[in-house]
Amino acid sequence: MEETSWQWCLSISKQLKAKKMKQYMKKLFFVTALMAVVFTSCVDEDFDKPDVIIPDYAGTSNTTIADLKATYTGVLDSIETTTIIEGIVVANDESGNFYKTIVIQDATGGIELKLDRYDMYTSFKVGQRVFVECQGLYLGDYGGLVQIGYIYNGAIGRIPDVLIDSHVYRDSLPGAAPAAAVVTIPTITPTNLSTLIQLDEVHFTEPGLAFSETTGTTNRTLEDANGNQILVRTSNYASFAADIIPDGTGSVRGILSIYNGDYQLYIRDLNDILNWYDPNANSVIYDPFNIDPLVNSGWTIYSVAGNKDWYYNSGYKDMAVTASGSDAACNDYLITPAISLSGVANPVLTFNSWTNYTDAGMTTPIEVLISTDYSGSGDPTIATWTALSATWSPTASATYTPSGNISLTSYSGQTVYIAFHYRSSGNTSGNYSAWKIDDFKIEK
Repeated sequence: MEETSWQWCLSISKQLKAKKMKQYMKKLFFVTALMAVVFTSCVDEDFDKPDVIIPDYAGTSNTTIADLKATYTGVLDSIETTTIIEGIVVANDESGNFYKTIVIQDATGGIELKLDRYDMYTSFKVGQRVFVECQGLYLGDYGGLVQIGYIYNGAIGRIPDVLIDSHVYRDSLPGAAPAAAVVTIPTITPTNLSTLIQLDEVHFTEPGLAFSETTGTTNRTLEDANGNQILVRTSNYASFAADIIPDGTGSVRGILSIYNGDYQLYIRDLNDILNWYDPNANSVIYDPFNIDPLVNSGWTIYSVAGNKDWYYNSGYKDMAVTASGSDAACNDYLITPAISLSGVANPVLTFNSWTNYTDAGMTTPIEVLISTDYSGSGDPTIATWTALSATWSPTASATYTPSGNISLTSYSGQTVYIAFHYRSSGNTSGNYSAWKIDDFKIEK
């Protein structure tokens, strides 16, 4: 009887558990099905796409940028009349080379807007049309560059952030920016200020250096084929400040500025350097001598005799030597750093030479030599040198002459030194010649 009761209780317990399990499974199935329906509904449901808000300025401009700038008398003053200008953004603060500044231009000219706000490029993109209600703002200049801003310590400053949105308005979505005006350095005029310009067939005079030093905004120099120059100014906070200035020639775009009478070009980013030919791209070594190679490129000089050595001619950007005024006949070497021709099957040497005056007592006043056993320093006369055949500038012509292609194929795979060897017969009778070397290159 006791065993039967125990078995009966156990049977009842099992039935209750089974019933609860069925109920639990039914609830679980219901919840799972409900979740599937909800999930499916969420996936299948089309969400409303956010509206694209297109800025729209209801007014119109009533004067041009050039006419507004023409009202500036040279003295900081507030704009009291209902003056509205419009222009297209050609530069903003995206790269960091323009700080709290946007530049706009119309068909008549351009002007900087000094705005006390960060990251304006997110709203004022290049190509954005902008209207400026100028009444209550100030017209002034910094270093001769006319700007729109606000008064700060008696000078032109930035428009306070709280006032920007009640004076500067976007209109429509950004479009194409105005094309850069192609000009030359000598033809730049004040009408180009605060506009996008382009200079063709120019080169930097400091290739290999950074666009800006880390210590502050830095001036570099852009030069055309005739030696005309303009400053390129780069902030040390610009995103490309540490990038290396390229060798070669091409086009450079930028916003023209001025400071105390000196024109300055501000590039917006590295996309403003275009159509660039870099001779280093196919070169083992290339030195246009735009900077002193004795300091920066590892070239050396050695004087065997005489007190008139090779030197860097910073005015003409070349290497030069002349025995004029020497205490004795000169015997001087200008030597490259070590040049590895490893993996270069057909190296070709080229350079330009220039000469003036005639040394009647010296049949070969200059020659170009190559060595594979020079130590890299010290007396070159203890090394073995082989003369290379080159075309030289005609006697006393004072014109640059290309050397022609000098094959170094027989030196492929080796490390070599190239030397320019200059000699004079002595200056007691005024016998000497002057020489210059430029655009030294070995191509692959």
